[in-house]
Amino acid sequence: MLYHIRGDAISMLRSARPIRLAQAATSRRIFWGRGSSDPPRPLAPPETVDAWMADSTLIDPGLPVWRRAELWLTLRMLHGLDLEDFLRGASGAYPVVLRAMYNRDWPVLEPLVSEQCLDAMQATMEDMARNAQRVDLAGDESDFQMISCRLSRAQILQSDSETPAGSCLLHVSYEVQERYTILDCHSEQPLPPFDGSAREQKSTWVFSGVRKRKIVRGKIQ
Repeated sequence: MLYHIRGDAISMLRSARPIRLAQAATSRRIFWGRGSSDPPRPLAPPETVDAWMADSTLIDPGLPVWRRAELWLTLRMLHGLDLEDFLRGASGAYPVVLRAMYNRDWPVLEPLVSEQCLDAMQATMEDMARNAQRVDLAGDESDFQMISCRLSRAQILQSDSETPAGSCLLHVSYEVQERYTILDCHSEQPLPPFDGSAREQKSTWVFSGVRKRKIVRGKIQ
């Protein structure tokens, strides 16, 4: 699964409240493209980025060499990013978003996710309703147990009339143990294999936002 999480700044706080960005930017040009006119910005200390890259709890250890080199360079350009704090927020965002989707709490999701993502979530839940199915959660920490939450890619977007300088995308790879039950609304019986047993779910969410001086602030796209 690929989720896009957007925001005015990728400063996913520990309270996991990303801030909305006007428009998803996944189709916009990346900074590495030709003719970038963005002014130079301070670079993150190489020793800081080296430490992040060496920490397998922060950076996906399965990245190929060329992707790791690209990520190292991009992280150096994201001066002011607190990667550990961001990933704590990203980890907290996962259950918030999934619980809201399963509970059809669209007012909660609207300021967090892009229109395309929200449409897909609503279509999924509407399809379940047509099939007389619903998701039942325990409502506690056992619903979603985080195995890993790591950065797998970072991109800096080239600014234009619609893209503020400092706009960036952070790709987060999740591995989560999920427990939920899908019930038949007629019989109230669970539908195998979604009977509350633990299931491992892997997905990638893309957080977009704008880097502001020493802060990278952050919606879910």
